Amino acid sequence: MFFKAAYKPHESGLAEFVRYFLTLISVFAGYFLGQVPFLVVVIAQLTERDGDLSATALEDFAKNIDFTAIGIDANTGFILILLSFVVGLLALWLALAVIHKRPLRSLITPYQNIRWSRVGFGFGVWFLLIASLEVLSYFISPETYQFQLEWKTWLPLVAIALLIMPMQTSFEELLFRGYLMQGLGLAFNSRLVALVLTSVAFGAMHLANPEIQEFGLWLMMPYYVGMGLFLGILTLMDDSLELALGIHAANNIFGAAFVTFTGSALQTDAVFRVTEVNTTFMIPVFYVLAAGFIYLCARRYGWKDWSKLYGPVRARWKNEEETVADDY
Repeated sequence: MFFKAAYKPHESGLAEFVRYFLTLISVFAGYFLGQVPFLVVVIAQLTERDGDLSATALEDFAKNIDFTAIGIDANTGFILILLSFVVGLLALWLALAVIHKRPLRSLITPYQNIRWSRVGFGFGVWFLLIASLEVLSYFISPETYQFQLEWKTWLPLVAIALLIMPMQTSFEELLFRGYLMQGLGLAFNSRLVALVLTSVAFGAMHLANPEIQEFGLWLMMPYYVGMGLFLGILTLMDDSLELALGIHAANNIFGAAFVTFTGSALQTDAVFRVTEVNTTFMIPVFYVLAAGFIYLCARRYGWKDWSKLYGPVRARWKNEEETVADDY
């Protein structure tokens, strides 16, 4: 049903490939337009600090994305980073309505309403899991944690994280696990191809993140691609994006508001800053948590047909019932 929600044959006008091409161009144009305030402010601050603008200064800033080093408070810098995702989300919504003639909801669920209970379940359980892991990590290596809570900066940060950051995570989910997953699934008539390609694309989107330079490409890409696979599996098995939306929001909000680390793309005034990250421990544990969460959802929602991960797309439509789930 998730793929069928995206199937809208047009009697005339643009071919479907052209519609997807124009939509993606619109989305990326909106995303880069949203970066303009960020670039203008950073260039102005670097010029004021150094007297002129040099490529070296820009490169140094890009490595760490430390706004305080150029005279901008961390919360303002955080908003500037998130703006590109907000504008990108708006562009996706407009392009979907104008070019595809379908609602944004069709990227999330085939039903008439979003099942917020699933979003809440994904958010709450994943937040609890990663918080528990962080507590365990603290007891193992307390010397790597720096307590830096300042209420006057942390409370506005929490507001930003709760009000704006979900737009960032929702943009990524709607684009990759929603729009591209549906489009590639219909184009190749293969769930597996859609899952793999969107997961690799999701990983590639993070190539510019400072974590890549801090910890290495071959260490971080298995995490980013693995996260894409994890969220993609949930989306395919549940025939909706709701669980993935909750998990992604929980993951990033926790990283922004509670525990940040040196080399993170989210340089915020979080409660703790970790000076040394044990990535050889973090990544395998992530895979364990992801597998455990999938198992929990399979038991909770009665997932039994695992061919949803690799079977054809259109052949299933004859057997899918357009009904509402029990918690819908």
